[in-house]
Amino acid sequence: MYKTGLCVLDCPDSCSIEVKVKDGHLVSIDGDTRNPLTEGYICGKVRSQMNEHLYGEDRVRHPLIRCGTKGDASFERVSWDQALSAIAERFNAIRDNYGGEAILPLSYGGSNGLLSQDNTDARYFRRLKASRLARTVCAAPSTRASGAMYGWMPGVSFTDYAEARAIIIWGANPSVTGIHLMPVLQKAKKEGAWIAVVDPRRTGVARIADLHLPLRPGTDLPVALSIARWMFESGAADREFLAEYACEVDEFAERAAAWSFDTAAEVAGVDPAVIAELAERYVTAEPAVVRCGWGLERNRNGGSAVAAVLALSAVAGKFGVRGGGYTMSNAKAWNLDASIAAAEDEVLTRVINMNKTGEVLLSSAPPVKGLFIYNCNPLATLPAQDKVRRGLMREDLFTVVFDQVMTDTARYADVVLPATTFLERPELARSYGAYTLQRCKAVLDPVGESRSNHEVFATLCELSGLAQPDDPVGEDEIINTILGASREEKKCGALYRKREFPFRDLGQTQFN
Repeated sequence: MYKTGLCVLDCPDSCSIEVKVKDGHLVSIDGDTRNPLTEGYICGKVRSQMNEHLYGEDRVRHPLIRCGTKGDASFERVSWDQALSAIAERFNAIRDNYGGEAILPLSYGGSNGLLSQDNTDARYFRRLKASRLARTVCAAPSTRASGAMYGWMPGVSFTDYAEARAIIIWGANPSVTGIHLMPVLQKAKKEGAWIAVVDPRRTGVARIADLHLPLRPGTDLPVALSIARWMFESGAADREFLAEYACEVDEFAERAAAWSFDTAAEVAGVDPAVIAELAERYVTAEPAVVRCGWGLERNRNGGSAVAAVLALSAVAGKFGVRGGGYTMSNAKAWNLDASIAAAEDEVLTRVINMNKTGEVLLSSAPPVKGLFIYNCNPLATLPAQDKVRRGLMREDLFTVVFDQVMTDTARYADVVLPATTFLERPELARSYGAYTLQRCKAVLDPVGESRSNHEVFATLCELSGLAQPDDPVGEDEIINTILGASREEKKCGALYRKREFPFRDLGQTQFN
C-alpha cells in the first residue's frame, strides 16, 4: 500500500513524499506532487538510504543503560519505565544538589519539525531551570545579519525564481542541497534569465550558469562591498527607495568606498571585469534576485559578508516585484513558535554556546553534571572534537542520548533512548525555501520500542513532578496550541479543521 508523508530533515524544500509500505515496514520512498515544489522526486539521501537507516544494525531499538566503560558502547537492555525513571531521578538529584544550571540540553537540527523540538522538551528543561543552549553551530551569523537588516521578513519563494530575469546564487549549491530550486532555475534560464554563481568551486549549478565568480574562500565581503560601491558611484543605487526604507545608508557607502572592483578582485583572486559584469547585469535586470546561502558565513567575517550581500537588494531597489529581492530562510513566512506549546516561559539561566561544548564540559563553573543530547550528534559535528570526547568520558557526568541510531556520541552515554524517524511519527513542518506548511501522520510502524520526542519529554515531566494539568501533551493538543497562538490562526486553524494545509504562494493541499 502507498501512504503520503513529509520529509522534515534540515533542508529548505520540505518535500511531500509517497511511501510504499508492507506490514508497517518501508518498501520504497519517493516524492509526490502534493507539494508542487517537490514535483514527484526527492534527493538520493532519502530515496536510497532510509531503508538502511531504519533497519540497519546501528538502529537503536530499545532503551539501554551503560554497563561498561564510557566509549565502549557496552549497554544492557532495559524497559522504558526503568530508563525514564533513572533519568528523572538523576536529573532531579542534580538540580537539587548542584542547581538546575548543572543540566545542559544539547540539541540542534536533527529534525525541522515543530512537534520534535522546542515544545515538551523546552517545558522539561525550563521547569528544571536548566542551562539554556545557544544553537550556534550553523546560521548564527547569517540569522543575526538578516534579522538586523530586514527583521523577520521572508524572502523570495523558490517558485518565484521563474519570474526573475537575473539570478545570483551566492554561497549556495542547489544542485546537491535544496535540489528543487534547480528545475526552477532551468525554467528561468529557458525563459531568458541570466544566472550567476558566486562560489569558490565549480558546482553543478555553476555549470549551467552564464557567469561563475570563483572567489577565494572568505573574500565574499570585499566583493559584495565593491559591487555596492559601484552602485553608489555610478548612480545605479536606488536613492529614492533607500531614502524611504533604509537607514545608515551613508555609513554603508563609506565602508564600501574602500573597495573598488580592482582591489576586491586582487583579494578574491578573480578578474575585476567579471565582478563588473556581475554588478552590471544584476542592476539592469528586472526582476533580479539573490539566493544567499550559508557557505559564506563559515569565516571570521561571515556575518559581515552576509550583511553586505543582502544589502545589495536594497541598494539596487530590487524589492516590490514578484521574483525580486533576496532569499535566505523563509521559515518566518509562517509566524509559528513551537515553544508556545511548552506552556512555560523561558527561564533566564546561563546560556551555553554549543560551539564551546567541549570546553564547557571540561571547565565550566558551575560544572555540567547532567547532559541530555537529542536531535544532534555533537562528537561528529561540533568544534574541538577531542575536548568534546574528553568531556563525555567524565565519570561524574550523567549523559543521556536520545537518537535513532548508535552514533559515536551515543557510545559515551549512560542512558540511550530509541527515537523515531520522521517516517514513524506525526509531524508539523514549514519549509524555509517555498512558503509551505504541512502536517502528516506516521507512515511506518516504529522500529523496536522507539518513541517520539514530544511523547518522551512529556513523560519525563510527569515522572519528575513537573507536569501541570493544563499542559498540552498529545499531538493534536500541541499542534492546536502552536497554531492557535499564531497571527495566522484564522487561516491555518480553519484549514487544519478542514484537514487541509496551505502553500502560501501555491494554494492548498490535502494532508494525509
